[in-house]
Amino acid sequence: MASTPPVHERAQEVLVQGLRFTPLLHFQVRFGHPFCAQIDSLRRAPLYVVGGRDCWLQWEQSPPLPLRHGDVVFLPRGGAHRVFSDPDAPPASFEELLTHGPVRRGAAYGLDVEGNDSVWSGSFYWSADLATHPLVASLPPVLALRADEAAPWLPPMTDLVRWMADVHAGGKGVGMTETVGALMQHLVLAWLRGAGQHIPAGVSAVEGLRDPRLMEALEAIHARPEFPWTLDNLAARCHMGRTAFATRFQAQMSMPPMRYLMQWRVHLAARMLREQRLPLQQVADAVGYSTGAILARAYKRILGVAPSLHE
Repeated sequence: MASTPPVHERAQEVLVQGLRFTPLLHFQVRFGHPFCAQIDSLRRAPLYVVGGRDCWLQWEQSPPLPLRHGDVVFLPRGGAHRVFSDPDAPPASFEELLTHGPVRRGAAYGLDVEGNDSVWSGSFYWSADLATHPLVASLPPVLALRADEAAPWLPPMTDLVRWMADVHAGGKGVGMTETVGALMQHLVLAWLRGAGQHIPAGVSAVEGLRDPRLMEALEAIHARPEFPWTLDNLAARCHMGRTAFATRFQAQMSMPPMRYLMQWRVHLAARMLREQRLPLQQVADAVGYSTGAILARAYKRILGVAPSLHE
């Protein structure tokens, strides 16, 4: 009989199941050598699958992160960064890259920039959309998973993304949203479990998502947002006193537990309003608020706009 996975591992799986986002666009960019692409937009958050020649990614002022064929990099908060095969190559902006005449198939774009030495595939998300998810907000700003250090699942998945993103002779973008979404989930799950993750020097990470003592509370929040959770019953699930739990949660997650709960409920509410277009009261019932008015106040506090205006 197969052994039951530890409680904190099951909790981690519950957490990543809630990572569902709609990308802004999908892409595959083919570079010659040398190349250097500079992305300055704070609004776009990329998930990159690296192909071809060894290269580097440098996020803001952190040291360059070396990358090889099959590696995956996720920048959940976006931010200025550059990717390059030669640090002395003149940087090309995103707008300059577009002058090479991209080929579009639906939401997928293919771009050839003077060669085929490096192939970068993946998707861009709105960073503001990702930031509403409290788990994503707690991730480090740069996550990388090495192909040669990861589990056997990574190479076939990155091969599939590379083929799907090929608008010329591949999948032409069909299925990219679901496949890249699954890749994001497994990338975050690998980080939670400490498997082969690389974070550039000087980049901080929130460690609470790896804290087994907090996992019971986090799983409860994510699995049953409609339950009337309080600081006391969340602390009890972790076999901790109220004050000790609140202090540990704040220190590990960089936000109080009830703020985390509110942010998760509002994220779910925004998703339901956007995807299902349900009445506000029905959404409030589903995410744990007694009235639509109370949900609207929490919504405004987290997202800065009223539900009707946001959606």
